[in-house]
Amino acid sequence: MIRQQHIIVSLIILLSLAMLYCVTDSRLRDETRKLSREYNFKFIGYDENIENPESDRRAFYKIYIDKLETGRTTIGLESQMKTFISTISNNRHLLVVEKWVLDEKKMKYVKLNNIDQPKPNFLYFNLPYDSVAVITLKNDTVERRAFFDIELQ
Repeated sequence: MIRQQHIIVSLIILLSLAMLYCVTDSRLRDETRKLSREYNFKFIGYDENIENPESDRRAFYKIYIDKLETGRTTIGLESQMKTFISTISNNRHLLVVEKWVLDEKKMKYVKLNNIDQPKPNFLYFNLPYDSVAVITLKNDTVERRAFFDIELQ
């Protein structure tokens, strides 16, 4: 009888340790996954079909997520890829981009006129849990039309 109680207590302790290990292991995996992801949103923007190097101005994009200014991309020529990374909530979001170019006479960046802004300049997208959304904006300067591409990683 005492031996059976000892076996039952030992089994309970072993099961408790096994459950604790599983919970701790899954928490560690979740924390490792969070640490391995520096960002879950990446924007890349550039222009296509620039026909003259003189027309390839220095530029960047201001990034608005859910109508709040979130940041801006790196600076580069319009034909070069400019990037912005951030961590945002897993939800449906509104992305709006605003293009700024270097005014060489004033030596400062100015917002591009509305008629010259990429069209469309917004995109709704969903960001599922444990995913990275990579959104690429290709602005065709000849067609005066922008195209968004969404990749979930």
